[in-house]
Amino acid sequence: MKFKSAKSVLSKYTEYKLDDEKIEQLHRVLLHMLKDFKACCEKYGFMYMLGGGTCLGAVRHKGFIPWDDDVDIMMPREDFEKIGQAMKECYGDKYSVTDPRECHLLNILLNGTVYEEIWNGDPSRRMSIFLDVYPIDNMPKGKRRLRSARFYWAKHAHAFILEYKYPSEYVKKIEQTDKEVKSYYKKRRFLGRLFNFFGGYNHYNKVVYKLARYKKKTGYLGIPCAIAYNREKFRAEVLTDSVDAEFCGENFKIPKFYDEYLTNLYGSDYMTPPPPEKREIHVSARVEFGKYADLNEHGEFEFADGENK
Repeated sequence: MKFKSAKSVLSKYTEYKLDDEKIEQLHRVLLHMLKDFKACCEKYGFMYMLGGGTCLGAVRHKGFIPWDDDVDIMMPREDFEKIGQAMKECYGDKYSVTDPRECHLLNILLNGTVYEEIWNGDPSRRMSIFLDVYPIDNMPKGKRRLRSARFYWAKHAHAFILEYKYPSEYVKKIEQTDKEVKSYYKKRRFLGRLFNFFGGYNHYNKVVYKLARYKKKTGYLGIPCAIAYNREKFRAEVLTDSVDAEFCGENFKIPKFYDEYLTNLYGSDYMTPPPPEKREIHVSARVEFGKYADLNEHGEFEFADGENK
């Protein structure tokens, strides 16, 4: 059984769509954060690469995919486990970081901003503009379909449980008039109730954590917690060798074998942008940029003392 993403189901609600002006502002803030992240990695000698849609944006657009609203970064597990503390040491209270044990990736959040996703009802989750940072882990050599299936269901189980325990008020409002959305979330909350009874949130988090951290070195690496377990599996060189790529006028690291990486994720025609009707529209209940609304197209304040304004 495969599930559509919440983004794809809710993207038709254009009243929550980020307009071009907000997308542009968001890109400036994300670029600012990405430059901070890069500087921190260089200071501590951490290895990182742009991943997913951010890597695709670097290759195809030399910057953000015009309609994208996030940044994806990948790091070796050993650096991934240190970057949260390193960001705090570099920037003090400018950033907050989430506990990777809760969602199996790291969110680096920019304090003083708001990014409220309409599908999120968990009151403990911080709602700020964020970077997604994923760990690169060892992967089994074969397909290991049973392992992949266990990972898929455990990963979704804790998401279902959160939706069952903390339904979004925005989604509940939409469900009153939209049968498709109501049916979609009814199924997910039903499964969340079952998984909550048979195991619970912490149990499935531990299963995902255990399955992601494959101990043996097989010559394959991957990011199992990202798009999909098998689509995120690569020969080791793809996720260890990097090159500089232009992104919004700056150089950032991407996989040296980016064609192999992007083909595995998006297919051989990844250089062709999808038609407008097939683009995933990003929706958000509330976005606030705070003082970072003053950033220019380079992700910088016009004046040197901008951080202290």
